[in-house]
Amino acid sequence: MTIRVHHADQLGWRKMDDIPMGWMRDHIDPTELQGHLAFHEAGSDTAMQLMEMRLDPQTLIAPHAHDEDEIFFVAEGSLHWEDKALAAGGSLYIPAGTTYSFRTGEAPARLLNFRARADHSFRPVMPNDAQA
Repeated sequence: MTIRVHHADQLGWRKMDDIPMGWMRDHIDPTELQGHLAFHEAGSDTAMQLMEMRLDPQTLIAPHAHDEDEIFFVAEGSLHWEDKALAAGGSLYIPAGTTYSFRTGEAPARLLNFRARADHSFRPVMPNDAQA
């Protein structure tokens, strides 16, 4: 095992709109595509994943789910969903398979997303899902 150090100025930031997404792009709100992300740890089948996201004010994360549990930590800004809000310093645990959506607040947001292992799954809410 090797200890890996990730300095903030050495992260590989990418604009989400520049990332090839294939079919997923049709299920992501255009405001999210304006955000940026970087992996502190890409993860693997046996190693944890840590992603940082920087999102503009009023960015919508459209309804979707993932195959792995995840934790969001709000480093800056805030998250809003239903009638709830989470300010900087708070965290949100989302179990695997749970559909969720949120919007950032009036200020830019910086989020850390932790997963127990690499997970690039994406299960969007399809139009017929709401009618079931």
